[in-house]
Amino acid sequence: MTERISYAANSKPEKSRGRKAPKRITATYLHNAGLHYLEKYSAGSAHFRTVMTRKVKRSCHHHKDQDMQQCIALVDALVETFIRAGLLNDDAYIGAMVASYRRKGLAARMIIQKLGQKGIAADTVQGYLARHDRATPAGEEDGDQYPDSCAELKAAAIFCRKKKLGCFSTAAPDGSDKQLAKLARAGFGFDIARKVLAMDENDIHALLYGGA
Repeated sequence: MTERISYAANSKPEKSRGRKAPKRITATYLHNAGLHYLEKYSAGSAHFRTVMTRKVKRSCHHHKDQDMQQCIALVDALVETFIRAGLLNDDAYIGAMVASYRRKGLAARMIIQKLGQKGIAADTVQGYLARHDRATPAGEEDGDQYPDSCAELKAAAIFCRKKKLGCFSTAAPDGSDKQLAKLARAGFGFDIARKVLAMDENDIHALLYGGA
């Protein structure tokens, strides 16, 4: 006779099994957790505040006796402490992120979007972009040949090289509309996209490296 085994309807394994309960919020715990986070990731003050506030909310959800507002006040104090100590430096962070994104071939629109997700206002990012782009060295010829949005065109050229578009493409030449669409989805305007797709490898090299 075969033994029948029945299972309770609620016998599913707990999703949270193995996950440690969050620690109670103290100034010392937040300080140490904040240092640990900044050792692993770069962050601006707004994003850092969001990360620490998320820890507070999870802890307060678990430890019901904690006062949420008092815990958030500890986060505010920690942010100010880290700013004074130089551990949080929005000027250095935003400048470095803008430069990094430009080197990766990101359009200005995409940079504004990505840093906006980190809690940085669009007009702030635009200011840093303008300063970075003005300071970006131009090639020997591109300052005259491409007077409009030289840095944006350089970013588009880098994007094309990475994504095998334009002169780097191995596809049939009738795919220009699809390539324009890819550049548009990446945040580049039509004029920039059209211009970069018309450039050959020598043009790209001169644009990025000054014709060397």
